[in-house]
Amino acid sequence: MIRVNALGGGEKRVTGWCCQVGALYLLLAGIFSASMAWAADEKVTYGVFFHGLDGHPELLTRLQSLSMALKRQDHPPDALSGLQARAREDAETFVQALKADGWFDARVDANITGEEAPRVVTFVVQCGVRYRYGRLVLKLPSTPTQFVPPSMDELGLHEDDFAQSAPVFAAGEKLLLLARQQGFPRARLLDHPLELDRQGHRLQVSFVLELGEFVRLGRVTFLGAEGIKPSFLEEHLSWRPGAVYHPKRFDGIYRSLMGTGLFSSVKVALGTPPGKGDLWPVTVRLIQRKHRSIALGGGFSTDKGLNLKGSWEHRNVLEVGQRFKIKTELGTEAQMVSLAHETPDFLVSEQKLTLSLQLDRSQASAFDSQSVQVGGTLLRPVWAPGGEASLGVEWRIADVVDNSSALRSSFASTAIPTILKLDRSDDLLDPGQGWRSHNEVKPVLALSKSGQSHVMVSNRGSLYHKLSQDPRVVVAFRGEADTVAGAGHDNLAADQRLYAGGSATLRGVGNQLAGQLDQSNKPMGGRSLLALGTEVRWLVKENWGLVAFLDGARSYQDPWPDLSEGMLFGAGVGGRYTTPFGPLRLDVGLPLHRRTGVDDPFQIYISIGQAF
Repeated sequence: MIRVNALGGGEKRVTGWCCQVGALYLLLAGIFSASMAWAADEKVTYGVFFHGLDGHPELLTRLQSLSMALKRQDHPPDALSGLQARAREDAETFVQALKADGWFDARVDANITGEEAPRVVTFVVQCGVRYRYGRLVLKLPSTPTQFVPPSMDELGLHEDDFAQSAPVFAAGEKLLLLARQQGFPRARLLDHPLELDRQGHRLQVSFVLELGEFVRLGRVTFLGAEGIKPSFLEEHLSWRPGAVYHPKRFDGIYRSLMGTGLFSSVKVALGTPPGKGDLWPVTVRLIQRKHRSIALGGGFSTDKGLNLKGSWEHRNVLEVGQRFKIKTELGTEAQMVSLAHETPDFLVSEQKLTLSLQLDRSQASAFDSQSVQVGGTLLRPVWAPGGEASLGVEWRIADVVDNSSALRSSFASTAIPTILKLDRSDDLLDPGQGWRSHNEVKPVLALSKSGQSHVMVSNRGSLYHKLSQDPRVVVAFRGEADTVAGAGHDNLAADQRLYAGGSATLRGVGNQLAGQLDQSNKPMGGRSLLALGTEVRWLVKENWGLVAFLDGARSYQDPWPDLSEGMLFGAGVGGRYTTPFGPLRLDVGLPLHRRTGVDDPFQIYISIGQAF
């Protein structure tokens, strides 16, 4: 505090006195302005402490996780009032959290002490006695014979358990679900009053359930199904007229119709019966996708050159949802064209039969080949959502030149591939959380003098974890382990051996070059493969991202990887630009142990979609 005293004689002139007062005013104004500027720059730093929770470490952890004062401790407020607001809001949050866990008499006081920074914020917590459930009651205004009321144990509530709010709300939701599953789609909770017995420290819970009408399903009307045969749509119904309503019946028709690929939207709604006791009509509103579509794509890499892809698809052949697709690929090293016909709901609902014809021509570092393949595959969803299993049969004829040995051979074979795919990721094009796996076992029977029967086993997987939401930072991992058993290296067609290197396994090392090479540095391929990789994906702005990656891979001559031979590694950085059809990708990879005469200084990869 600054104190100023002015003393003077009466003989001084008035003008001099005024000048002195003016000077003093300017001095005080300057001091005040400087002090205000200093105060504006000063932040109210503080520490946070809890008292009263010595015997409750789990509560201490819980309250600390809820405390905004703790979370924002690195961003102190500009004034004491801001700190007081933080403490007050935390105290209110703590009381609500404690009550939700059964501490209904809880009290939290927030005290701020200290005259100068750092201040001390102390939360004094008085928990009181933790309440338990008392009387648990289910009330039904009317009890139809079709409804079997669940016990409180079935709803997850037990007398004498600690009285927490979450199980009560969960029990209410489960009660409604059970009512709907028994044919009462319009069931609702009128109330579930909670009554506190403060003397006995008990929470009494009552559920009042209004069931509504019992529903049996009747005629189904499809709206928006022009150009599609009604018989095809009716095959996707999971009930017959008179069936009791169940939510899974509606979910089943939604999944089944969306699985045809014909619709962008499927909405199933319950109508109103003409009279009491009549069957309830059902309306299915459909929004169709265009039945024909064209897709184009492409990419470029310094090791494989230019690659262009295209496809044309008709998704409603004969107006019964059958699909016909033509795909083509034109690349510097590989050219391919394939025809495929898919029949939905083959023999059983949601099962697909695909018949295919594919012609390939490849001019890779390891081989030149031309092949024709005919096959059929049965595919059906498993462990939904995101799971599918398939069983197929393939007949293949190939003419292959092994560039390492300069030998040319013709091969004929039959294969029975069995594949299981699981996708538990949160996004098909740009996953940020979850995992994926692809497992295949393919017995191959040789039908020609060249080649030898064998079994190919392939296992691939990827894992995604979001480190932060804003900015979005995702760390991704991938791994692959493949093997070929039952055939010697030289008895395998060169285009059926395993190769590592390139965008699919090891960026920074040329395509097929991560394995044993001959004297001319041409890849020989192997009978086993091991690949690992990781990426950190950082979304810098709304549509722009950066990536850093590290890959390791190698193919081995034996059916099992010889880890003593080690692996080759590549690392690099990349950029991503997000579009509606997936991220555009540009990666630059460098070999970490460059081999003279084999590895280039770097490789560049341009394509659509994440690397994995």
